[in-house]
Amino acid sequence: MTTYTIDIPDDHTSEIIAQLKKQGVKVRKSNFNKLDELTREDYQKHFKNQAKSNRNNLLKYL
Repeated sequence: MTTYTIDIPDDHTSEIIAQLKKQGVKVRKSNFNKLDELTREDYQKHFKNQAKSNRNNLLKYL
């Protein structure tokens, strides 16, 4: 599952959420205080996995 964080303008929130749900997207509201923390953790996981993948690819050529 891939997680995306989006900002929705206040005056169109209900319309956009309805369209996303029609498309089968799971929508959940996040606490803004934890959002930066979650994003930092996600970036750390992403770059750790990317470094591991790059390392494995380079080992093939050695």
